[in-house]
Amino acid sequence: MTKNNLYDMEWIKVDSNKIHHTAIIFENVKLGKNNVIGPYAVLGGNGEIRGKNQEDFKGTVEIGDNNVISEHVTIQRPFDEGFKTVIGDNNIIMAHSHIGHDAIIGDNTEICTTTIIGGYAKVEDNVKIKLGCIVRNRVTIGEGSIIGMGSSVVSDIEKKSVAFGSPAKVKRKVE
Repeated sequence: MTKNNLYDMEWIKVDSNKIHHTAIIFENVKLGKNNVIGPYAVLGGNGEIRGKNQEDFKGTVEIGDNNVISEHVTIQRPFDEGFKTVIGDNNIIMAHSHIGHDAIIGDNTEICTTTIIGGYAKVEDNVKIKLGCIVRNRVTIGEGSIIGMGSSVVSDIEKKSVAFGSPAKVKRKVE
């Protein structure tokens, strides 16, 4: 066998999505089109909420179109039925990143390697979150913002801001 044939055997094509055979996609996930799901990604696993039983999780995960979800990425489902964790369109979520339950990720975002986004957080459109950031639960990162490498976001970031540090502070506006 040629290398290309071996490579092709490791990927499954489902409705125009390219999914690595080691990825786990739970039945609560609604997957759009033209996504790439990398090795060992886990989409739709239950979130962790104090006092909630794992078997009682009922929410869904909705993933839009044209996303790259790299290896070892986890995206959690919400507890309550009718609630959603949402990943928009044209995003890249790099290796070893985590998206918590009930989080909303807009369109055209870049979430770099080892970033953790807490539950109920909102990342608006065209945001770039650089390597190794932590985004606290229930905060919003405004449209067009950039979060610098290694930052801890513990409060809302206004749109079109450049913020970094621990805790992250707005240093200037995006021009």
